Amino acid sequence: MSTVARRARRRAALVITGLLLALAVALLLSVATVQGWFGLGQGEGEDAAATTASAVPPPALTPAQVTVDVLNGTSTSGLAGRTAEALRTRGFDVGSVDNADGVEGVGIVRHGPEGQEAAELLETTVGQDLELVLEPEREGSEIILVLGPGWTELPTADDAVSTDGR
Repeated sequence: MSTVARRARRRAALVITGLLLALAVALLLSVATVQGWFGLGQGEGEDAAATTASAVPPPALTPAQVTVDVLNGTSTSGLAGRTAEALRTRGFDVGSVDNADGVEGVGIVRHGPEGQEAAELLETTVGQDLELVLEPEREGSEIILVLGPGWTELPTADDAVSTDGR
């Protein structure tokens, strides 16, 4: 074999080796980016988990800190009283229980600016699609639940489990 042929083979081998090495480096960088080693990809690295965990704030209110007035906006006798008792079993502080002018749908929760979080907690706890009505002039964090014809009665004290685990 001539010297020229050997040089050509060596050159071809070096070029192929260089290309394979460049391909391996590119593959390694791609995997590292996807895994989040450089923080550029969409991987599930430790930083992503820490950010997700701290993004959801703990609930600031408990039912015991929420005062609810329960009003019956339907023709169903005793509905507000039964609902007030069911809310007590869930840990809410129930203020007054009375009748009100009728409302449409499931019901509404009237609240002032300070009662927004309390209204959301009540809606979440009862699991019904209540309309939250902000009344900017209302002072304090007390909320008013007005029951409508679409209201589904909550389980009784015997059936319900209190939110404080008792």
